[in-house]
Amino acid sequence: MPACNVSVMAAHHGNHNHQAVGHQGPHVPHPGHHPSQGHLDPNSAAHFKRQASIHRVRDIQIQSLTVENDYDIVKEIGAGDYGKVLLAKHKVTGEEVALKAVPRASTTLKDFLTEFHYSYFLSPHPNILDTYDVCFETPEHYFFAQEVAPLGDLWHSIESANGLDEQDLKEILRQIVPALEFMHSKDLVHRDVRAENVLVFKSDFTKVKLTDFGLTRRAGMLVKKRARSLPTCPPEIWEMLSLEGYCVETGSDVWQIGMLVFIGLTARFPWEKADITDPRFNEFMEWQKRKTTRTPKEFKRFSPRLLRMFRRLLEQKPKNRYEVTEVNKYFDDRWLMNRSPRTSKVAEMYEQTGGSGAHLLSPHDPAGGSHSRKNSWTYKSRDATPSPIN
Repeated sequence: MPACNVSVMAAHHGNHNHQAVGHQGPHVPHPGHHPSQGHLDPNSAAHFKRQASIHRVRDIQIQSLTVENDYDIVKEIGAGDYGKVLLAKHKVTGEEVALKAVPRASTTLKDFLTEFHYSYFLSPHPNILDTYDVCFETPEHYFFAQEVAPLGDLWHSIESANGLDEQDLKEILRQIVPALEFMHSKDLVHRDVRAENVLVFKSDFTKVKLTDFGLTRRAGMLVKKRARSLPTCPPEIWEMLSLEGYCVETGSDVWQIGMLVFIGLTARFPWEKADITDPRFNEFMEWQKRKTTRTPKEFKRFSPRLLRMFRRLLEQKPKNRYEVTEVNKYFDDRWLMNRSPRTSKVAEMYEQTGGSGAHLLSPHDPAGGSHSRKNSWTYKSRDATPSPIN
């Protein structure tokens, strides 16, 4: 485990001048950025790009704004534990954006600025959702603007098809793995890699993007465990007590990519929690540690090569996990014992419904009802969605 960097990587508080996020002026040069109201003013924009870096979350003064004065709200397209997302059309440009609204009552300015910072600085990568230089506040919420993903999040595609064709999943991973590799090269860890945080732009999955950087932190940073953990969390997180401190490691993303592969193919969790008190996880660990040669029941559908990949990604100790790029070695291999057809099941559904994709975008209460959530385009509840194995 790397040495903890106890110093907080957050907004710097001092006597330096605050950089305001203004309401007018040219946008910061950035691939795909939206020329809407609420972006950095001309002077602070250049200063922001000159002084800010990927590892320095700056303290900026956010302008107060009345949303309805500048945007026509089309509808709410997502909601969760940490806020909501509104599909909005800018009144001047007529362009649509997704406005992520984070409640001020439950979110510190520091946490909001951290998420906005990482979302903005990482978005030049082609497989990371574009975040515009638009940031403002209302009495109830902090806002920033992102591009709209027309086909929703990946979980809805997985659920609609009851598990993806393995070729579709490989197409997705060929885009998400480089996004994570890019983050890891910057010494950043996403910490919340799951189907809800992958957005779909094309029905054949040739364009997907990683999103939601609310938990992203620098590797080695000391953080506190959240009140609850998701089934996708690695065992080192489950072992921690609530609010106990631990060091951020890239191995967390590696574990969650392994979980994404399983969930993508099966539309379910392999276990409810990565803890020895869970029988299914314990069964997997017995096999993982080679204490038994019997393949865990829910992994018997997978090929020897995919099982080998699972062994390397789902190591109990994060220091023993391979890099996220290990996935690249297995794209040419067969993953399922019964090879599925090449034609995308989800793409077929789009053709049958005239390409509307409406069935993927309706609100849904998952089987069992224990993880209810609304559909979203750019914001997902951090509640778990797939049903555990019965």
